[in-house]
Amino acid sequence: MAPRSSETIRASALCAALCLLVAVPLASQTPSSSPAPHLERRGAATQLIVDGKPFLMLAGELGNNAATTIEAARPIWPNLVAMHLNTALVALSWAQIEPKEGEFDWSLVDGLLQSARQHDLRIVFLWFGSWKNTWSSYAPDWVKADYTRFPRTRQRNGTPDERLTPLSTANRDADARAFASLMQHIRAVDSQTHTVLMMQVENEVGSIPDARDYSPVANDAFAKPVSKVVVDGLTRAQRIRVGDYTLDLTPLGGTTPSDASTLPPFAIFIATGPNEYVMAGRGVGIKFTPETPGPTYVGLGTVQEGRFADGHWVTIRQLAGDDTGQGTALTLRGTLHGPGMLRVTLYRYQ
Repeated sequence: MAPRSSETIRASALCAALCLLVAVPLASQTPSSSPAPHLERRGAATQLIVDGKPFLMLAGELGNNAATTIEAARPIWPNLVAMHLNTALVALSWAQIEPKEGEFDWSLVDGLLQSARQHDLRIVFLWFGSWKNTWSSYAPDWVKADYTRFPRTRQRNGTPDERLTPLSTANRDADARAFASLMQHIRAVDSQTHTVLMMQVENEVGSIPDARDYSPVANDAFAKPVSKVVVDGLTRAQRIRVGDYTLDLTPLGGTTPSDASTLPPFAIFIATGPNEYVMAGRGVGIKFTPETPGPTYVGLGTVQEGRFADGHWVTIRQLAGDDTGQGTALTLRGTLHGPGMLRVTLYRYQ
């Protein structure tokens, strides 16, 4: 592999989450009448389809400010090609495409697309809009300077900081208009060539060091009851597809401790392998149904209750028997103080 450019690339090969058995060569970017790049289920895999064919994205991520001008980006493209990559992850700053409210400058976007096409590369744009790494430093000056129209978050002690509060309707609408304009422009200039494969919307939204915004409007919203629409959506039985299985989720009602029974149930699932899951939640019962060819029934292999510490799984208890429906079902109970967390392996039988 060729050495990296000193000022450009945070190397991250295999950056796209795509399940393909073989790499597909990148076709020349000639105008196409095929549908836009999209994810499609094909057999046991979900594949990225580009110009009608599966596409394995081998991507290098540029530094946050490495492509803020065409000149700065120019030496990067040959380095990506030399590393045998086919896609670049490139940041786009709201401040650069809308320097004045309602006035858009597409010269950078168009120049990046042209450069990528010249080197037979695709692009994933990262939208640095209202937030990047929790901060709002990529927003335009006309947003930053108007803290009345675009209010900021506050720390727990009441001190304001640079972040735009997510509770601001004006900020939400301004950001949404800019992003919609960007997507419309990409559709206008790239709908035939399909240089742009994906868009990342915002980046690392959150709050540091406090867990949330403590501005007056945020405190008022936090003190209100959870929306009935949200509660109803969380408390009815649901079926979701995660990996190779469909998960049937059933709210447990009063099975959680009494001080937590009024909290809405929730669950988060991550498929860490073909038959492996890490999950966290509260007040949810779970059963699995296979969605790929093979034996009909699903059994629970290993079920560990635990937590992550310094990036490593720590097992607190090994569960079986009554705690796993005799190997057929799971329960995420949790407490008022936090969710329950399980690490699970599955097997199938006939």
